[in-house]
Amino acid sequence: MLGGLINRLKGKEGSEKRIKKSSKSDAEYILLVGTQFGRTRNTAQAFFNGLLAEGKKAYMDELDNYSTYPSATHLIIFSATNGDGDPPQNATLFEDLLQDHRPANPLKFAVVAFGSTFYANFCQFGVDVDSWLGANPDFERLLPVVKINDQSASDLRSWLSSWNRATDMELQIKDTDQKLAKTSDFTVVEAPQVNADHTTLIKLRPSKPATFQSGDLLSITPEGSQRPRHYSVAKIGNDVLLSVKKHDGGLCSDYLCNLSEGDTVAGSLERNETFHFAEDAPSVWLIGNGTGIAPYLGMMGENLNSSIKLYWGGRTESSFDLYKPYVDKAMEHGNVEHYELALSRVDKKQYVQDVLSQQEEQVAQAFDAGAVFMLCGSMAMQDATLQVLNQITQTKLGKPLSRFQNDGQLLTDCY
Repeated sequence: MLGGLINRLKGKEGSEKRIKKSSKSDAEYILLVGTQFGRTRNTAQAFFNGLLAEGKKAYMDELDNYSTYPSATHLIIFSATNGDGDPPQNATLFEDLLQDHRPANPLKFAVVAFGSTFYANFCQFGVDVDSWLGANPDFERLLPVVKINDQSASDLRSWLSSWNRATDMELQIKDTDQKLAKTSDFTVVEAPQVNADHTTLIKLRPSKPATFQSGDLLSITPEGSQRPRHYSVAKIGNDVLLSVKKHDGGLCSDYLCNLSEGDTVAGSLERNETFHFAEDAPSVWLIGNGTGIAPYLGMMGENLNSSIKLYWGGRTESSFDLYKPYVDKAMEHGNVEHYELALSRVDKKQYVQDVLSQQEEQVAQAFDAGAVFMLCGSMAMQDATLQVLNQITQTKLGKPLSRFQNDGQLLTDCY
């Protein structure tokens, strides 16, 4: 959970106290908050401190104080939903204020919606805010609206990764309710071999005995950066396996992809409580794209009882060659019942959501029987897949997808 969050950038702890906050007249980044009980404000404050630590001119206020901001270039909204779709107590006027105050300059916007899947209209007010802004010609959507379930640290981390890519920032939020993991050394036991998709697998061996599971995170802070990169990993024996895509100018991916056997890497393993294999489920559907397959390579080997189906999205069939030996081995041992590829750079262009849409009867039956669906990969894949799954559960079972998520049948770790 994210209660009590503050921002800590390595080597700059407390730096936000030394940075002068901007007024609403000279701030470029406007952060508005809608909250009912204060938890969303705490998270927004942590993000605001991060903006200040990045050297940005930022101003934070409540949604019901929305006004005209002469120097603003960006509008960020963190808002909870009250009850079953209503605005929180300090955001009841925002819709009208939005009509009354035209921005002085066109604004790029991003909405982070907080709520609980316990409610059918999960995060509905945040979705409404995003829709109002998207329909206004004075605003340009910087990022799709994201829904944060029960102040999930994993959900927020995924959005923050998207924010940093879109803005070229290295903004970091730390959860001070959790102990910071100590950095230790990992030795490269299988050197990376980058394929035509600029992707590779890297196997690392901890220098000391480590307790972790497939789906946990390896945190690495590359030289020249203050922001750690997180990789969802597989546990193969006692080794850590991760998949990395090399990006042009990517500090961490370039560093990792140029490692040699015997090199050491400094990092820390962090538990990812909300993305572990569901051992007691009658069946588990592993859905991912690109490097998001990494934790599944370990989960398949750990499976003893569940029926596993794997759906993976990549460019071409050769893109799967990197992972195929692990999947084939799991198939031979009876750990995986079926796998299917969705390839986007072949004649029959498909994405994983397309494959799932074609199997709506099986998907509905699986949900109804208690199956667990796991998603790991890009945020774009997650958004498209959740839309398809929600349509299936609504039309076939008469229930929103949020009902199944609330019952623990939907687990996500996307970036």
